[in-house]
Amino acid sequence: MADFGSKLREARERRGISLRQIADSTKIAASALEALERNDVSKLPGGIFSRAFVRSYATAVGLDPELMVKEFLERFQAEPAAAVPKPAAITEEESNFESQQRMAAVVLTIVLISLPIAAAILYFSLRARRVEGIPAAAPVIQEGARATVPPAPAPEPVVSVPASAAATGASDSATSPQVMIVELHPTGVCWISVTVDGARVLARVMQPGEKTTLRVSQAAVIEVGDAGAFAFSIDGKPARPLGGSGEVKTVRITRETAGQFLR
Repeated sequence: MADFGSKLREARERRGISLRQIADSTKIAASALEALERNDVSKLPGGIFSRAFVRSYATAVGLDPELMVKEFLERFQAEPAAAVPKPAAITEEESNFESQQRMAAVVLTIVLISLPIAAAILYFSLRARRVEGIPAAAPVIQEGARATVPPAPAPEPVVSVPASAAATGASDSATSPQVMIVELHPTGVCWISVTVDGARVLARVMQPGEKTTLRVSQAAVIEVGDAGAFAFSIDGKPARPLGGSGEVKTVRITRETAGQFLR
């Protein structure tokens, strides 16, 4: 039975298609296609890109893309686990020592957490006792007269705030962190995955002429399958190319590092 890479190569050869033709039609680097035929997954970018490469290759040579992706995952995701050597048997003494270490770490953690809490409880307890120990001032009673009633406290003076100062304060408090606008507009067919402020917002193939606008508050992580076919801008300013044709690139853009990517 042919292995995974051989199935792809044989299907390609039956159709009389070269690797270069598949690379041109799928916009996947020829080196990545060769790695698939050799079962050399170390040369692939991994994650969704590897699955996307398998799906595109299978479609180009007339194989069932979903079936080939399933076989790829079963074949290559199980290998790392099988390659891990079986650990040596742990002696009873080593097991007891590790157990004691874990117990000591737990006790130390509890002590470190409890000390600030105990100190806070003691502080507020002593403070409450001092407040309770202060005698209240007794009312002054004059002979032959009614008990004096302390006068009501004078009202606090009202300080008027100029309208301009109030408006300035409201404006400052309403000011939010500046949002960075990143626009993606590839010049060719390109695999793109984008994570904005920790959330995945895009993972698909973009076509030439297509545009996607991202609003970034903290950071944007952009992964591209063909750096030569990818173009973008930051706050309306064109960015420099991330790499050459067929290169897989991953970049992280923040407000502080945005200038490094501009032309």
